[in-house]
Amino acid sequence: MIFLGIAILAIFLYVRNYKVPALLLFFFFITSGFNLVPEEITKLGFISKGSDYAFLILMGIIFIDSVFNRGYFNRDNFTKYLIAFASFLLMCIFYSKFVVKLGWGDILRTSRYQFFWIAYFLFRYTAKETLKILLKCLFVVSLITAFLFLLQIFIDRNILLETVTSYIRIFGVKISRFYNQPYMLFFFTFMALYHNPFKGILKYLSMILLTAATLGAFHRNVLGFFLFSIIVGYVIGLPYIKRVYFAVITSTLLLFTLVFAGHKFVHSRTFMDVEAVMSGNLSNTEFDMGNLGNATFTFRVLHLLERNQYLLDHPQAMLLGAGLIPEDSKLVEQMFDFKVGLIEELSGGTTQINTADISYSILLLRLGYLGTFLYLFLIGYLMVFFYKKRANGYALFSFLYLVLTIGISFFSANLLHPVTFLLPLITYNIIKKSESETTINELEK
Repeated sequence: MIFLGIAILAIFLYVRNYKVPALLLFFFFITSGFNLVPEEITKLGFISKGSDYAFLILMGIIFIDSVFNRGYFNRDNFTKYLIAFASFLLMCIFYSKFVVKLGWGDILRTSRYQFFWIAYFLFRYTAKETLKILLKCLFVVSLITAFLFLLQIFIDRNILLETVTSYIRIFGVKISRFYNQPYMLFFFTFMALYHNPFKGILKYLSMILLTAATLGAFHRNVLGFFLFSIIVGYVIGLPYIKRVYFAVITSTLLLFTLVFAGHKFVHSRTFMDVEAVMSGNLSNTEFDMGNLGNATFTFRVLHLLERNQYLLDHPQAMLLGAGLIPEDSKLVEQMFDFKVGLIEELSGGTTQINTADISYSILLLRLGYLGTFLYLFLIGYLMVFFYKKRANGYALFSFLYLVLTIGISFFSANLLHPVTFLLPLITYNIIKKSESETTINELEK
């Protein structure tokens, strides 16, 4: 009841024009209490996660705003694509209910994260200065959680929400490895590097702290794509001719690397496993999940290909997906028999849908080809917009963040979490509002 009261308080604060505290509470819930509040203590009836409270706050605010403000849902370029995705999602919901025969509760549980795209209208209606203050407050929150994340390594104990831990040896020193990085960390790391709200010593301390936390989980893919994003940021700042030279040299080196890696790949066990999955010849193929779990790249490739093969074998699922099915649904055993997946500790069976290792397996299985395309198109639209407006500080770091986001989406389920697109929606609206103000000023002159 306490958390429900806080959610109601957030709506009340928003109505009383205390918008920054209200939106901070919204992000508090969407990030599981800024990575500090376990889901177990937020459960209340049909509410099972902090994101459910965030959704109640969002819907309450949007309902009140839309009732008292005409033109709240006026169309612009981005809303056209939002409407297309929302229309598709409604089709998926009815398909899941009346064709797949899922219950409304299961459907809502599975699709709820997609509805957070509607926050675009909330941010569009919020004043630019309010959005800037909100970002600065969330930046400070991210500094605190980044510090707590790094502190875990030194005390060898979970402070943020507990997840699996392991150890890594660097120069012979055994170091704790935690996987519970704060949800907003990557976004605000790029903000710290390219559009820091602080000056002087605080600016450099925040850059060091957030970058250290980003690299502090010792994920090779995060390190690789983080460096790649930094290089992209450097390259797009170069004059046109130098960019062309850089692209030619990089492409040449990449070609030689691909030829060498490709030769090794076609003679590997991974290639034979991939061939088996793509041919649909799974019944005669034995996967050693113990060894496969250690070969993380192979695991992710096979996980995606096996789910994609399901769509190819079931044409009715290619456009709308197999249905908005949760992992614990009784229909899972009837519909799926995937061999590649994490082993459940209690049952010893293979996890059929959920995975934290790659975003696209879940997207394809639940939304099909069309839904996955529409979902990625929304993110792609934001990327193109930010690239075109890269002279703006907000646009540059948002673009680089999305470069990193797409890169690590092949190694995590990050695309499925609302924070991944909610934060760029804020900077998108800040830039749009700045352009509108510039246009008005020019007309007044």
